[in-house]
Amino acid sequence: MFNIKAESELQKQLNNLEEYYPPEVCLEINQFLEILRRDGQFSKTDFFDLNTNKISGLTCNLFYRPDFAKEEVLIIAAKVKPADVFRQRFNIRDEWDDKDVIESIPQYDQPEKIVRAIELIHQGIQDSYELGYELGHRGKKREYISRHGQYAKHTLEQLKLIIRTRKGKKLIVELTEQGRRIAEGINDELKLRLLYEAMLHYPPVWRIIVAVSEIDSQLNEDLILNDELVKNLVFPEILRGADTSNRRSQTLKNWIKSISIFFGMPIRLHNRGMQLTIPMLYAENEYNNENTEED
Repeated sequence: MFNIKAESELQKQLNNLEEYYPPEVCLEINQFLEILRRDGQFSKTDFFDLNTNKISGLTCNLFYRPDFAKEEVLIIAAKVKPADVFRQRFNIRDEWDDKDVIESIPQYDQPEKIVRAIELIHQGIQDSYELGYELGHRGKKREYISRHGQYAKHTLEQLKLIIRTRKGKKLIVELTEQGRRIAEGINDELKLRLLYEAMLHYPPVWRIIVAVSEIDSQLNEDLILNDELVKNLVFPEILRGADTSNRRSQTLKNWIKSISIFFGMPIRLHNRGMQLTIPMLYAENEYNNENTEED
C-alpha cells in the first residue's frame, strides 16, 4: 500500500472532497486515489513532465508524483473540468454562430432580477415600462424606465425563457416551458438553478466556460476570465470596440461568476486562480425530487 501525500491545503481538500468538488468529480478522484494507494501509479497515465504524471479523467485531471522507494504518492493538483461536468449534467449542445453576435448578447447582469422579471411576466405584466418600474428602475423620463424593461425582455428572449408573438397589433410576451418552470419554482434556489441551466445552454456563455475549463484542467494556467477574454471569445473583432461591448461583456462575465459560485466550479479570476467551494450544489436526486414536486 502506498501512502498518499499532498500540500496542506490540497490535503484538506482530499480529506473532504464533498466540500470542495462536485459529486461527479468526488467519485472520480476517489477512484484515482484508491488505485494510487494500491499500485502507486495509474495504468493510463500521461507523463506531464519528467517528475509529474497526469491522470486524464472525464471530469478532472489529477497530477501526481510517485516515489516507489518510499512507497509514497505525492498529489500535486486536482483540476476540475467544469465544461465536461456541465455537459454531462445538462446535456449541453455545443453550437455556435458568429453572425450578428453582439446584437444577441444581453446587458442585464443580475440573476435575481432576471428571475423577478420572469415572475412579473408570469403574473401578467406585458408593458416594458411597467416591467422596468416593477424591477425597481427609476428615471427622469418614461423612456429610461421602459428601456430597462426592454433589456430584461431581450435577456429572457436570448435565454429562450420567453417568446414574443404578434396578435393583431399587439406583441404578446409568453413564457416558454423553462420560463414557466422558473416562475413556478418551489423556492428561490431552484429558480436560480433553472436560470443558470438556461444560461449554460446560451452559446456565448458556453463558449467562454469551455475556454476557461480547458485551461483550468491543466497544471499551469495562463488564461483568466476578464472582459478582454470575453470580447476575444464572443465578439467579432470589428465589433469589440462598439459602445455597448463593455456592458455586454460585463454581463456575460458576471453570469459566469454566478454560475461558478452556485455550482462550486473552479474559475480563474486572477493570476494564481482560485478553487471555489460548493455552497449551494444540488445532488441530482434532490434536484429530481424538487422537480417532481414542482410539476
